[in-house]
Amino acid sequence: MDVSKLIERATVAAERGNYDYAIDLYVRLLELQPQNTEARKALRAVEIRKFQERGVTKTTSAGWLRGIGHLCAALIHLAIRRFDKCMVACENFLKNDPYNPFVLRLLALGATKAGLPDTAILVLEEVRGNAGTPTTRAAVRSHVKVLRKLGELYVQTEKLPLAAERFEEVLRLVPGDREAERRLRDIAAQRSMVEGGWDKAGKVGGYREVLKDEETAKRLEETQRDIRTREDVLAAIERVKGDLARDPNNTRYLVQLGDLYRMLKDWAQARAQYERAQQLDPHNFLVSERMGDLRLAEMDDQIEKLSADPAQAQRVAELRKERAKVAFDEYTRRVKARPQDLGTRFAFGNLLFEAGQFKEASSQFQLAARDPRHRRTALYRLGVCLLRQGLPDMGIEQFEKAVAGASVVDQEVKEILYTLADAQEKRGRLGKALEAYKRVFDVDIGYRDVSTRIEDLYRRGARDATDQPSQSSER
Repeated sequence: MDVSKLIERATVAAERGNYDYAIDLYVRLLELQPQNTEARKALRAVEIRKFQERGVTKTTSAGWLRGIGHLCAALIHLAIRRFDKCMVACENFLKNDPYNPFVLRLLALGATKAGLPDTAILVLEEVRGNAGTPTTRAAVRSHVKVLRKLGELYVQTEKLPLAAERFEEVLRLVPGDREAERRLRDIAAQRSMVEGGWDKAGKVGGYREVLKDEETAKRLEETQRDIRTREDVLAAIERVKGDLARDPNNTRYLVQLGDLYRMLKDWAQARAQYERAQQLDPHNFLVSERMGDLRLAEMDDQIEKLSADPAQAQRVAELRKERAKVAFDEYTRRVKARPQDLGTRFAFGNLLFEAGQFKEASSQFQLAARDPRHRRTALYRLGVCLLRQGLPDMGIEQFEKAVAGASVVDQEVKEILYTLADAQEKRGRLGKALEAYKRVFDVDIGYRDVSTRIEDLYRRGARDATDQPSQSSER
């Protein structure tokens, strides 16, 4: 069977809203290619879109009932070690309940047993992202199991920074966890060996290469330290130039020299260093990112200078439009090259958000929310996107996830709570709105018009934790 045609037909069906047919095609494809993570991602995206359009955003008892036969089949196949069949049965269950954490974990187990760690990672990251911040002991225990398994899978696939992030998440949930602390020490040692080159020491010329790399790393660190003034930057440039004289084909030196020239806004020199690095290593993604960042920084500088002259207003507007297009193209390329880089997806989502492309931004924020560094902001912006698309209840759910477990009501949390309260008020849920407004009021009585809003809600008869539309809103 021509797999490429299956993908094409599934994509077309999904775009036309024929979700059931698209889902069936993707499941057939995964029977043929269980290792195809892109197809599995596309399948889940179609399933979630189908259920979101029906207003379903979490697992349901109806999904369990419809899929019980497939679940039994999956467990039987797992027991008799037919792991590929187990995975297919799990996907058939998920057609009716794509959020089900138990079956997603079962699918990941089947993938692990089948020797498909990348598939297992993909599925467990779904479970992690869907779970949000656990608030009960049982939820914490379950979430920690997922994080531990992800950490081990990332170690297995040599993605050590991501492995460390997952075990750090375990420690945030279970401070002092000895197993997580031990695994973090092991990962740190392994990263030192790989990044420092000590894994090469047994090879021909090994220890000499290791010592050379150690000296290089030390000089780079010294160059980056204490750069505060223009004179510091110029001194650092001279040091890196000296390093390049001794090792002219070292791309790390070239990139760092480009970074230093960029700090001086010497765009031509910065570009020259990056281009030279790119010639030496055409497939170095870091260098291509630097080239993109340089172009955007240069445009920002030009816009800032022209903005001081009112006569240049039209030119500034044109440049802003051109910059938006350059940024869009740059981040589209980055997301395509590194689909698992959640930080890049977050940045791309922000670009789309600012451009008013809320539907497109939604998918980026949904993925970016799996990254603990951006989770709260990504969920908040996803909620705003859903509001703008006319899906207020789904937007409210994202706001609630964003503030769940927030121990400190900082500026961002206040903004989310205020937006949540406003959305609840517009839905006629005055008690829910009052509850959210009061959380803001408790820490900042002068925040926007929160005091006036609370007074108005009390006049309208609102009570805490009431989730019923008021008579006035129904009229």
